Parts: sequence; C-alpha cells; structure tokens
Amino acid sequence: MPIRTAQGTIHGPLLNFGIATKRGTQSFGASTSLTAISGLSVSITPQHANNYLLILAQLTIGGNSATSMIATLMLNGGEITDTRGNADGNRVRCTSRTSQDGQYEAHTIPLMGMFTPGSTSAQTISVSASANAGTFWVNRSHTSNNDTSRDSSRPFSCIQVFEFHS
Repeated sequence: MPIRTAQGTIHGPLLNFGIATKRGTQSFGASTSLTAISGLSVSITPQHANNYLLILAQLTIGGNSATSMIATLMLNGGEITDTRGNADGNRVRCTSRTSQDGQYEAHTIPLMGMFTPGSTSAQTISVSASANAGTFWVNRSHTSNNDTSRDSSRPFSCIQVFEFHS
C-alpha cells in the first residue's frame, strides 16, 4: 500500500537504513553558527536519486538559565532546506528549537524530515545545534551533581535515516 506525503508517494519497501547513537556528553559555548554534534551522523548511499530519505532524530540538550537553543538536520555539512522553517525577515531557520529557564533542565527535542537527495552518491546526514547564551550541553543539564537525582540523569541522543523507494 503506498504512503502519501506532502512531498509525494512512497511506493516501495525500505531499501536502506542507518543509525547513530550518542551516549556521552558534549559542551559548546554560545554561537551564531551551528556546531556539529559529534557521533550524530549517518552516511547512506541511496539506490536511486529520487528515492526518499526519512530522518528521525532526537537531541537532548541543556544549558544555562534563560537560554534558547536550536537544532538543525544537515546534509553533507549544509542545512537541509526541506527540514527547516520558512524564511521570514532576519529570523533564524531551524528544524527544532527549545528554551529553558533553569540550569537543572535538559530538553529532548525531535528532529524529523523527509527529502529526496537527488544523487546516488554517499550522503552524510547529521545534527548541528547552537545556543544564544552561556554553555549548552548534549545529554545532560547545565548542573550535573553526579548524584541519584533526576537532574543528574544521562539520556541519549540518536539519529536514524531510512531510504524508501520513490
């Protein structure tokens, strides 16, 4: 049975897939540029240029109080236009965003999208992020006391990429 989407119809079975999981932590300073999240990339070689790549990812990030953070799906080091919001003035385009009020918070945000790569060359799909202030952390909150409280828990982040016949 075909699956109908806004981008078109998926007729066939799953052809290819890749997954990457990040269990460790990583930190970054505030920046207007996106920073690659190490360990969150998948390389896949599409069987046909017009096949669909479905991306399902989650990123857990924490930061200082009053921090906004964005995350974006990337293709070969550049942003995937089909997985970002519309351009509107000088506003930043991204796949997902979150804000937090406390240093004990960490938010798991979804990143999802589907596009056709237009090529049968190897494609590297990854996740990048940035924050507007302070330090942001992957897979932990800003404050981490190494105790049994939920504030110090260690979640994981992952990315999954699936190729479907167009």
